[in-house]
Amino acid sequence: MINRPTVVPTVEAGGSLPNLGTDKYFALKVSTAGLSEAVKVVLFDGGRGYQLGFNFAMDPAVNIIGLTAQYQFILNDIVHNATFFDVIKQRVVSLDPQISNDQVALSQFARPIKVYDSSKGSEPRLLKTIYPDMGIHEGQYQLSINTFSDHTIITNRTALVYEQEPDCEVLFGIYQKAELGRKQ
Repeated sequence: MINRPTVVPTVEAGGSLPNLGTDKYFALKVSTAGLSEAVKVVLFDGGRGYQLGFNFAMDPAVNIIGLTAQYQFILNDIVHNATFFDVIKQRVVSLDPQISNDQVALSQFARPIKVYDSSKGSEPRLLKTIYPDMGIHEGQYQLSINTFSDHTIITNRTALVYEQEPDCEVLFGIYQKAELGRKQ
């Protein structure tokens, strides 16, 4: 390339690339208030591949609320910038005064979370199953809180699908390690 400037990285020897400011954590609350039976919940699924592929519509009584930002904003952001996380914290709160948090939590933690991926060339397929009951450690101080590890990438094609106990709230704290595709 004659008479063209050479592009040289601006990182000096021993330096590092600029930090892009990845969010390290985000949180959601899923409520099944008023329901009398366990219900299937689909989280994320920005391209709606799982829901359209299996002709599934979530129960309108299920309420998904973003705690660190609006859920719709979190979903839109993940559509454009995939997220990689390695730890999830679940907290379960019983909304029925006759049933303790611990009783509902133990049932909820036993329910697996299935990770599906969709593409335009095939129906949604199961990538893996996450077992919350296989927490990081058993010495937790409260039975209604569970922290577990799993390396997962969520894109606009990814859906997390699980059954949620009736009349409870499940709070998800997601510890994000990286955002893939993020630009400054």
